[in-house]
Amino acid sequence: MSRSAGNDYQNDDHDHGAGWDGAARRAPARARRGSAGSAASRLLMNDSEIKVLLVDDDEVDHLVTRRLLRDISRTRYDVTWLSTSDEAIDALLAGGYDVCLLDFRLDARTGLEVVHEANHVGCSIPIIMLTGVGDEAIDMAAMSAGAADYLVKGRFDAQILERTIRYAIEHKRSQLKLKQYADTLEESNRQLLQMHEELAAKNAQLVRLNEEKNRFVGMAAHDLRNPLGVILGYSDFMLMTHRRGEPSSLLREGGVEIIEMIRSSSKFMLSLINDLLDVSMIELGKLNLDRKSTDIVQLVESNVALNMVLAGQKSMRLVVESDESVPRVDVDVHKLEQVLNNLISNAIHYSPPGTTIRVRVQSASAPAGFDGSGREVLVSVQDEGPGIAPEDVGKLFRPFGRARTVSTGGERSTGLGLAIAQRIVEGHGGRIWVESVLSKGATFFVALPVSQNTDAAS
Repeated sequence: MSRSAGNDYQNDDHDHGAGWDGAARRAPARARRGSAGSAASRLLMNDSEIKVLLVDDDEVDHLVTRRLLRDISRTRYDVTWLSTSDEAIDALLAGGYDVCLLDFRLDARTGLEVVHEANHVGCSIPIIMLTGVGDEAIDMAAMSAGAADYLVKGRFDAQILERTIRYAIEHKRSQLKLKQYADTLEESNRQLLQMHEELAAKNAQLVRLNEEKNRFVGMAAHDLRNPLGVILGYSDFMLMTHRRGEPSSLLREGGVEIIEMIRSSSKFMLSLINDLLDVSMIELGKLNLDRKSTDIVQLVESNVALNMVLAGQKSMRLVVESDESVPRVDVDVHKLEQVLNNLISNAIHYSPPGTTIRVRVQSASAPAGFDGSGREVLVSVQDEGPGIAPEDVGKLFRPFGRARTVSTGGERSTGLGLAIAQRIVEGHGGRIWVESVLSKGATFFVALPVSQNTDAAS
């Protein structure tokens, strides 16, 4: 049948079908391809009319089906007629229809092939297969392909057609709702699993932090208990001699040494408390840095001078070496002094008497990946002590981490100094590390980035 004949009949049908909005009209040969979601959204809405896509290459059969739809008074149908499988595929993919009435025999492709292809690409429009032959095999094949129902031409009336369309649409709506529920459930399960994994990770972190806290408190209490016991014991002794009326006997029997021990224990305890407070503030994210442009060489020389007395007690030499041109750096002077004092005093504590400690300051190129000008200032503290065993290096920057190396003058350490120093240096965007060979001493390095502004000013 030619296209013009079809168009003539559509005009005639429209003239005789007054009052029926489903006038015969042809869809474009190539409908715009859209998503299956548009058809799904139509199915999930309660529309006042039903949009029908009628695909049949027999114009007479198409007219018979159209008139049956027109005879249904309870529902208004808007019918679009197509006659080729290509047009049918495009229209099904574009969506916008509530149901499709598809002829079994079309052109090069059968209706079954159209159903297969449409469902393969996610078409959500229910398809009712129409055929001129009542064949159970075709019926089963249509159902297997994904058709919503199967009708034999000439064996159904308007009532059967209306009921079949209504059931097909309701069934598809139910399927879409179930799919939405399944998708929602799957997403909820995914989120629940993710939350469970995050909760497990948080719980593991809490367990680790709690263990760290317990170890932290236990070691702190242990280290504080001994000096407190010394202070209490000697204080009791001083009070006892005073109550006996022998105030002068304390000095005659080594009172000065006792007072020195009290002073030493009190000083260590104060140092430990200060370190504990520093660690607590840093772990809480309260490391406030008051940065200023600083001459790092001058700062190092000043800190070395403060440690000269301590080095002199062990007949040590403190030597400062620096490049001719070292750029200024933006640092918190007091915090960096704390780092330098820790490194220099550690070198004095763990080096034999009569040795030399060298403190070097030099300009260097920053490793790739570090922000700033690409330059950094490198401060190193080198001693001639016993060195650090490789298995102990990883412990040094942990709270209460101590190497097995023993100080040469009986000095005590809180085990927190290097942990604090690392937090301070990293807070400046820098790096701190140690290099050591057993029996050949150790060298601690501090690298501080040179900002572009500071570098330009230099």
